[in-house]
Amino acid sequence: MYHIVEFCSSNMLKGSQNVYDTLQKDPELDVVDYGCLSNCGICSKMFFAYVNGKTVSGKTPEQLLERIYKQIEKEDEKSKLDRYQF
Repeated sequence: MYHIVEFCSSNMLKGSQNVYDTLQKDPELDVVDYGCLSNCGICSKMFFAYVNGKTVSGKTPEQLLERIYKQIEKEDEKSKLDRYQF
């Protein structure tokens, strides 16, 4: 499954730029940044991104990266299960 990870440029300036850069190197991901994702409440308090439209957040950039990959794994597993259901 192909995944889209979206970042807010303002949030990247606060410290999630390294997460963005790391994910950009993953050929299985489409990583994009926008000027604003209209989620200012979360953006002002922690690091966040959207993974296939779902909000993923973390208190540190490292935690955000870990949670993004966990969300991707979760979606991959769900996709596998969906294929085998009759």
